Amino acid sequence: MIEYSEKRDFIRMPIHCPISVREPDSQLEETAELLDLSASGVRFVSRQSHDAGARLEMMVTPDHPITPPLEATISVIRCEEVDNGFDIAASIEHVAPAHYVDID
Repeated sequence: MIEYSEKRDFIRMPIHCPISVREPDSQLEETAELLDLSASGVRFVSRQSHDAGARLEMMVTPDHPITPPLEATISVIRCEEVDNGFDIAASIEHVAPAHYVDID
């Protein structure tokens, strides 16, 4: 068994990159800063506050076009005000199937 200091089901991976966040059925997207990612959740900093329980759609677009974006529906667990916006932790509810690019 692999040992790690956090007592979580999945290890958090620190990842600092921009993500797109929006409310379902909304065309208004916000760019936020992803802080970490695990198999079951995400943490990011947003300029906008979101209530606990709010459902959002999130997309992480990799720098390389060969890698498909990660599209997921997330549910906000907590939202805390910080100096540069709101620190938001959310659980991943659903991950959309990946659409791969053919590079022949």
